[in-house]
Amino acid sequence: MATSTPEMENTYFYLNNLVNIPVDGEIPLYYDQEALKAYFEETVEPKTKQFDSLDAKLNYLVNEDYIDPDILNQYSHEFVRSLFDRMKDHHFHFRSFLGAYKFYTQYAMKTNDGQQFLESFIDRVVFNALYLANGDEQLANDVADELISQRYQPATPTFLNAGKKRRGEMVSCFLIDMADSMLSIGRGVNSALQLSRIGGGVGVNLSNLRASGDSIKKIANASSGVVPVMKLLEDSFSYSNQLGQRNGAGVVYLNVFHPDILHFLDTKKENADEKIRVKTLSLGLIVPDKYYELLKTNEPMYLFSPYDVEREYHTPICLH
Repeated sequence: MATSTPEMENTYFYLNNLVNIPVDGEIPLYYDQEALKAYFEETVEPKTKQFDSLDAKLNYLVNEDYIDPDILNQYSHEFVRSLFDRMKDHHFHFRSFLGAYKFYTQYAMKTNDGQQFLESFIDRVVFNALYLANGDEQLANDVADELISQRYQPATPTFLNAGKKRRGEMVSCFLIDMADSMLSIGRGVNSALQLSRIGGGVGVNLSNLRASGDSIKKIANASSGVVPVMKLLEDSFSYSNQLGQRNGAGVVYLNVFHPDILHFLDTKKENADEKIRVKTLSLGLIVPDKYYELLKTNEPMYLFSPYDVEREYHTPICLH
């Protein structure tokens, strides 16, 4: 039996990399189109499951629990067929290799074993339009027109999940506040796992966690600070992806007046110790107006322990 080689399978990667090598002082954009063509010939077309007709395809997707029949049942069979036909008449094609690659790796519906594609970009457009229009044929037509022309793009979880029987949620973003306790940290990590599982991007505010070196139950230097919690969250988002199609997306926020702010920023340094470095977790800063006032007046800036602030003033340093 003949076997394919990595070189044969990755021609499109090779061609795409050539775009970064100038030819006679110019960027050879034509390599991008060659990579796009090679990607379809080598991967998309051979791995796309073929059907004799649209009816056969829809019946398969419904019977195998890929597409929710309730979405299709809101419309007449004639309308669904006409919408598919009209979208095909647009003769959509991807403008770049990376656009096609991202769609087929992260958005296109695949068989349960992940070995075959079950839909094209046109199919995903139609399923989105049918879902979002909720039975309104004119609205379904309008939404489909906007999507196929790329004048409108739904949020990632919506575009990924619309019409599917087994899916996550349609919403994109969630924000979690962690309080300064192990119970809250545990709940926060679990919430991040669950929200990431259903396709949400999650932001976690760590500003109320006590700083590294703070006391716990009056024992000095007992707290490890925010960095270990960041590592827990990064691992959680990496582990909890949506049915293997969409990697978890997480960001952690910290107030600029938090004593761990420099350690927080150091986690993104290329030469940071692997024990503290975060690679996939995004960072965000909470910057109050007071910070800019101090910059304008060139006054000293002090860092405040959330543990001490709450103990003295009985209120968290960061409420939002």
